[in-house]
Amino acid sequence: MRNQFILILAVIATLCAFAGQINYWSGESEQGKITYEDGVFKLDNRDVPRNEVKKVFIGEVKGTESVTGDEYALSQEQIAQWRALAEEMEAEYPDANGLIFYDYSRQTLTSDGREINETKFTGKILTQETKWWAQRGWYIDEGINRVKILYARSISPDGTINNYSPEDITYSEPTRGAVFFGKGKSMTINIPGADVGSIIDFGYIRETYAPEDPELYMTQFFFQSNEPAKIAKVDFEVPTGRDFYYDLLLLENNDPLIGDAASRIQNLTGSREPIITKTDSSTIYTWEMRDIEPRVNEAHARSYINTSPGIFGSLYNDYSYYHQRFGELHREHVKITPQLDSLAKAIVGDADSEKEKVARLYHWVQRNIRYISVKGALASRFGGHYAQITYDNKYGDCSDKAVFFATLCDAVEIEAYPIIVMTNDAAFIDRERFVFWGGNHAINEVWWDGEPHVLDATSNLFRFPYYSMGDCDLYYANYMRGEIVYNPPILPEDNSMQSKTIVELSADGTAAIRDSFWYSGTMEAMYRGWFQYTPEIRHGKVMEQFIAGRKSGATLGDFRLSNIDDISLPFGMVFDYSVEDYPIEAEEYFLIDVPALRYNFDEIELSKREYGIKVDMTYMRTHDVTFILSEGFTAEFVPGEFSLANDYFTYEAKYERVGNNVHFTDRFRRTKLRIPISDYDSYKADAERILAYLKERIFLTEKS
Repeated sequence: MRNQFILILAVIATLCAFAGQINYWSGESEQGKITYEDGVFKLDNRDVPRNEVKKVFIGEVKGTESVTGDEYALSQEQIAQWRALAEEMEAEYPDANGLIFYDYSRQTLTSDGREINETKFTGKILTQETKWWAQRGWYIDEGINRVKILYARSISPDGTINNYSPEDITYSEPTRGAVFFGKGKSMTINIPGADVGSIIDFGYIRETYAPEDPELYMTQFFFQSNEPAKIAKVDFEVPTGRDFYYDLLLLENNDPLIGDAASRIQNLTGSREPIITKTDSSTIYTWEMRDIEPRVNEAHARSYINTSPGIFGSLYNDYSYYHQRFGELHREHVKITPQLDSLAKAIVGDADSEKEKVARLYHWVQRNIRYISVKGALASRFGGHYAQITYDNKYGDCSDKAVFFATLCDAVEIEAYPIIVMTNDAAFIDRERFVFWGGNHAINEVWWDGEPHVLDATSNLFRFPYYSMGDCDLYYANYMRGEIVYNPPILPEDNSMQSKTIVELSADGTAAIRDSFWYSGTMEAMYRGWFQYTPEIRHGKVMEQFIAGRKSGATLGDFRLSNIDDISLPFGMVFDYSVEDYPIEAEEYFLIDVPALRYNFDEIELSKREYGIKVDMTYMRTHDVTFILSEGFTAEFVPGEFSLANDYFTYEAKYERVGNNVHFTDRFRRTKLRIPISDYDSYKADAERILAYLKERIFLTEKS
């Protein structure tokens, strides 16, 4: 191990004097000004013997504190108790990937406005699936928050205690899905010695010592995870004299989520009423649950937030403060300048209806303001930058684009507001059940023809009046109007894929096929983006992959793509392909099917479910297919009509004989994103009826 030290010397030998930290083989460390001359380290001009140095860090070591001393030392008695508990829990849960002995959170708002969150965790790794427990990460905003690591260690099966040291901490730029500008750093720690069979034990405090608004204090804690837990405990602490409002989720038998998001209350032991402790300066609300069974992993289940027992809490029982706080922020930033006034009027041009004005602005903002996240203070992070700043930059994140779009609308006398949402892929947050001021996205409420509509200008692919599927079936906060509004699922017709197909079947079994496709909504944005971000020279390859998915062995002919770059016009595709031996020979019959006629119901694979279903999108899919048969074939049998409707989807299909030809039409409409667990059996049965019908085939015979 000490040989690795040579690489560090090679770097430091070229330096004069730098602030940094020396870690010693004894386990201690010191910080100061470091130099290296003639094989000798100097720390603040004091010689440090080279053979005592384990590692040197150049640069300021910041953002974290480490606690030393015996306060958190482990005893052999404690380790023995954990091992005994592990044997007991492994016997009860033989298939577990890990065992949680203790999961604790203390979320404190101090009288001077600081937020102090303390976390402690102890658990045993049983498989590779839980080795991530030994990896912790935080986002550190300089001047706003910091992390103090109380202890972090692993206990190997042979009893060796592996304590972390500062060299196990790394700092880096945060990983983002899009371009991101910010002042913060990602801080991560890998607890040494962690492996299958190890016990992981850590504790840390994350302090927001300079919050921009302590009134935004909001708490949450969930007792259940994917692994069994012996104890899960939370303390919410607020200053004396402050009210604390909380809502219990899936902890009481009359919870409306039972029968909807979850089938039952999970098995756990503990009081649903908090233990309230009053000190001289604070009030503490404590919940502790024991013997908590693990979550069941199910595909297409509702989010963790909607299916796990937990608690949300805040300082207010209504939105009055938040409407005022963020409403003022948005009103301040939605500010028309002479330049923005001229811009908006130039964009709408001669448009005379409100709807056409909004459409032109919507398309312009999407295509001309690039999405880049630039965040700092609360005002810009949650309220967006001033509209003029976003225009000058020609970029911004969702908050910036929402404020900017609302400002342009306002300039041409269109009522519009930035609104805050929690997208439906993250969770369904019932803002009417409990007060939740946050969100993960900002979009717009825009009024035309006397009605409010939702639009999302963050992307650059949506044709008016369509917007992202993630922005529906949710409650949004319009702080400028002081309203909490439910936005229902997008209509299937507004997220559609429709096609018209002609299949000419020759006497030798070769099929010449022409397909025409047109789209709306997220479907259109997906396919438009597929080609827009693929170099034109590769469009042919993309089409070959597409037809291969429609019919195996297909050979692509001509194709035409329309309006790839102009989002104000519908995107469409027309393409020709051929398939040899299209019919499947079965004794005296030849079977043919509708190309790529399929509807996926992956969510019904389980015979029974624990949790309600969440599907990705509402949508409509239609087929219009004409089979032109050669004189050598006749349709001996065509399937009958089919019709089915329930609260979540509808399907109609019909085969018709037209002379010697066959005409097929169908329409599938998925109308809701969330399916309650109480309706699963009937939902599954209806889906299986559709899947059975899709297996029907046309039977042809050869004419004598």
